Amino acid sequence: MRRLLQSIIHNRKTYDRPQDEWTCGRAAEGCPCIYGPGPKGECRATGQCLPAKKGDRWVCTRLISLGAACETGPRPDGTCGCPVPPCQPQRSLRAQRGRLAGLTVCLALGLVLLAVWGRTREAWSSPGPLTSQHTASAHRCTDCHVESPAFSLAAPLSSARIKQHNQLCLKCHDLGPHSDSPHGVSASELLDIARTQAPSATSRPFALAAAHAAGPPADLACATCHREHRGADRDLAHLTDRQCQVCHQAPFAGFAAGHPEFAGYPYSRRTRLQFDHVAHFQKHFSDVRAPAPGPTSCAQCHEPAADGRQMLVRGFAQTCAACHSGQIDGAGRAGAKGLVFFRLPDIDVATLAASGAAIGEWPAYCEGGLTPFMRWLLEGDDTARAALATLGNLNLADLSRATAAQKAAAAQLLWSIKGLFANLVTQGQPVIMHRLGATSAAGRTGQFSADVALAAQRAWLPNLLTEVAAHRRGEAIPPAAPAGPRAASPSAAPPAATQPATVAADDDLLSDPAPTAPPPSPVPAVVAAPPPATALELDPAEERVATGGWYRLDESYTLHYRPSGHEDAFLTAWLDGTVNNPAPTAQGIFTQLAAPTAPGACMKCHTVDRAAGATVVNWRAARPAAGVRPFTTFKHTAHFSLMGTQGCSTCHTLATGADYARSFGANRDPALFLSNFAPLRKDVCATCHQPAKAGESCQLCHNYHTGEMVPLRLPAAEFSKPRPPR
Repeated sequence: MRRLLQSIIHNRKTYDRPQDEWTCGRAAEGCPCIYGPGPKGECRATGQCLPAKKGDRWVCTRLISLGAACETGPRPDGTCGCPVPPCQPQRSLRAQRGRLAGLTVCLALGLVLLAVWGRTREAWSSPGPLTSQHTASAHRCTDCHVESPAFSLAAPLSSARIKQHNQLCLKCHDLGPHSDSPHGVSASELLDIARTQAPSATSRPFALAAAHAAGPPADLACATCHREHRGADRDLAHLTDRQCQVCHQAPFAGFAAGHPEFAGYPYSRRTRLQFDHVAHFQKHFSDVRAPAPGPTSCAQCHEPAADGRQMLVRGFAQTCAACHSGQIDGAGRAGAKGLVFFRLPDIDVATLAASGAAIGEWPAYCEGGLTPFMRWLLEGDDTARAALATLGNLNLADLSRATAAQKAAAAQLLWSIKGLFANLVTQGQPVIMHRLGATSAAGRTGQFSADVALAAQRAWLPNLLTEVAAHRRGEAIPPAAPAGPRAASPSAAPPAATQPATVAADDDLLSDPAPTAPPPSPVPAVVAAPPPATALELDPAEERVATGGWYRLDESYTLHYRPSGHEDAFLTAWLDGTVNNPAPTAQGIFTQLAAPTAPGACMKCHTVDRAAGATVVNWRAARPAAGVRPFTTFKHTAHFSLMGTQGCSTCHTLATGADYARSFGANRDPALFLSNFAPLRKDVCATCHQPAKAGESCQLCHNYHTGEMVPLRLPAAEFSKPRPPR
């Protein structure tokens, strides 16, 4: 049986003292003395044994390993008969380790004291240089690190502590509302992505690990991927493919082998401008009747953005003006080149006069009804709005079957039209802005010309201002003289000086007449005198405003607005102001202006999108949104030298069979579309993106942080007070 304890037989084995600080100097030779050193390291050896007394005799007790009992034996006084010279005791291994540990502790404490209170404490405590970006923004450790209130072993693993650290990063870096979520995407979107991913060949699906169960991880620290204090030139945004595959759990050998095929990339929505590349390249550009030759390359219409990533559409003057500017100006139009803004409508004044209504003067040969613009302006007046509600869809040109209430409403509407016309003459543009009731209505006036309205009033209704003033004062309006035939050329009406004296001297409709002023007398219809034979002839009214503006057509008693070319402020303001307005009058205006044959032809190319509960007119082609980072990124300028003779068609091939036009029309959902181009193929990219060529790392084509990125905001620097010199 193996002994667990040291033998106590005196002559079998020396008694080891591992706890003592000193060991015998002869221990290394294998013959230590039996006494061992003293507590202070002094040698106590006198002989080879310590004789024991048995009865009246002394007995040698030398160890068997030293030869057992000596021949000499003990001396009479009991001392060993084999004296041993003194040795030089040595410190034990335990003592040496203790001294080393003590020195180490003292050195550590000294270094700590030096690091905390020494002059070079900042150099001692710094874990390494910051990157150049953070050097300018971080002035203290607490700018990026959370101070620990007390020592805790669980503190480094606490989710709350990680969130506190992340909040320090988000003081400068605004990563959107879902900054803690992978790729800045909400948890619900991540779950949808995970559900729609097709299973891979491996046992795990190619999906985000964060979306498997309860959404994104809550304890992912920014410092997990962005490691600081590793040098001023360190790229904090660099990630390895292994880091990506922590969540994307189906690793693949490379881009060509394993990466999923592109799904409709890069066409995620329809174009904002309706431009059919197939029709233009295969039909219009090759037509010999085209006003200008077609482009010979894509670069004539497209240019790279400032960052070189997205291709932009050049301006109208560089791309479309050569062929389409004449269409916008109205060249070749069979009808009027301007919009009918105001018209004296056809009203059955004979029936109204027979019913006893006082209507004053009114042209006998008006045609057409209220324009949508007039109806909107009239609805801005309570009286006119009530009259329109009473009349409904009644034909104003035939009131023979109208009820008494409808006839009264028709008479009231007639006076509302006269009042609107008089206000346009006397006040001009403020009337339109007031009736529209919108602060943004200034653009919808189209620089309305009150002088054109004044000339029209003098030619059409010479007594309008006098009659409206009398009507507003509540005075009786004399019946008008029987209407005669329409003047051959109302636009040649005599000037104001030759008009009847019943026209008011000023335009103040609110001024009261003198008490003794007689009521206005009936005014006969004015027939223009033929111009002298030697007078110059006037060009047509709409030709005299060839670059846009207001004009009148006396034959139809209408005021027109002719667009002033591309980006006409009047048309764009009315289209923007009515597209989201559900009122029937507003939608009537939008429908009229949005017709492909409408003057200006705005909506022949521009589209309307309905998204997020709002409807907008797309006046510009696609532009990169400021501060928005997509998941997939591509830099066009880096690939220009690789396209070869095919140019852009190396990647973008026309989809000749796609019904591109069906994506527009009544469809306002930009996500429902058929692209003019076939989707890009992965094998086209894989010809270059290989390890030995252009590379195939994940971060070469993908961003981690996606969504809207607010520009970096640096807080005001807070420097500690300078320390006094030592």
